[in-house]
Amino acid sequence: MCTAFEERSTRHAIAAKDYERAGMLIARYWYGYLFVGQTTTLERWLDTLPPDLVHTDAALLLVQAWIAALQGRGEERKRFLALAEGSSHEGTLPDGTASVESSVATIRSVFAYGGVQSIVQAARRAGTLDLDQTSPQAALVRMGLGNGLYFSGDSSGARGALEGALPLIRTDQPLPRIAALFMLSVVAVDEERLGEAESLAREACALADKYGLQGIPQAALAYIALGRVLAERGKLDEAEKELVSGLSVRRMFPDLSPWATLLGLLALAQMRSARGDRAGARTVLAEARTIIKPFADDAGIFPELLERQERRLRTNKERHGHLNEELTERELDVLRLLDGALATQQMADSLYVAPSTVRTHIKSIYRKLGVTSRKEAVQEAHAKGLI
Repeated sequence: MCTAFEERSTRHAIAAKDYERAGMLIARYWYGYLFVGQTTTLERWLDTLPPDLVHTDAALLLVQAWIAALQGRGEERKRFLALAEGSSHEGTLPDGTASVESSVATIRSVFAYGGVQSIVQAARRAGTLDLDQTSPQAALVRMGLGNGLYFSGDSSGARGALEGALPLIRTDQPLPRIAALFMLSVVAVDEERLGEAESLAREACALADKYGLQGIPQAALAYIALGRVLAERGKLDEAEKELVSGLSVRRMFPDLSPWATLLGLLALAQMRSARGDRAGARTVLAEARTIIKPFADDAGIFPELLERQERRLRTNKERHGHLNEELTERELDVLRLLDGALATQQMADSLYVAPSTVRTHIKSIYRKLGVTSRKEAVQEAHAKGLI
């Protein structure tokens, strides 16, 4: 975070109408505000500066591009980046970044709004342009590269880049740290290191909660990460709560990078399918399909992941789409009672039959529905509209 001295200096410069100094201070210390979600302060200061300054100064244009990218304002982001690239600025920027070109490449890789290969290319370009390990964007370049490598199928390379990024991100810079923890958790889930994945996800959630960032789309990644882990652990109710929470925030910003959102959607679809909610899974997969469509030629691992889930859902439908035998009325009565907490004796008492008769009906229900447990029978019955 910015120090009180830096903030006081900026306010004093604005009050004194020393706009060039104010602009320089904003351009130097912007990340201390952006990375804790305090974009309102930055925008308020920028609004006090003369338009001819904020629309022509490359460093201030880049600050505005970072803000627009963070908030998913796609058209503004494109406009500010184009203006910055067209400026005559040469050399190092006030924040220590090597050049305008380096900062532009970093934004394009970190916010990952292009195709997957373009993310990797932008990150590598930023890395070659800014080799200073003390640069405030050194961690961001590694993080962008890690994201792009993972999305393109190189999980091992992604882990290396992300593990290189995390130590460079201070704990008082929650947004980039949450983003790095999110991707490391995603990689750990894929590697079946669920303890590590959950620890990373919970650290990200703790940062989001500590700084009150729940409504910021990058912080929502923390809850998606936790939801993915909980789904893998079979804690489906908790997983759905976290995934829905994170995705609901992401959906409010349609011009964000699609890739992290897709990871959440695919996890939610898989979880709903596991619960027998095939209709719900299909709805989520249709949303994912719509998101991928504009990136058909450069969507990395996502078309295959999506097709795999759609194929699995179709296979399940073919396997369970109809009953080999219809349930009898008495079996339906037993099935309805299974959707509760009654023991076999209590069900028998309710139906005025012997417990052995109830057990016989349950075996027949399992066979006809193609399931092996009470929980599966209830899920299948709900999916087929039998109860």
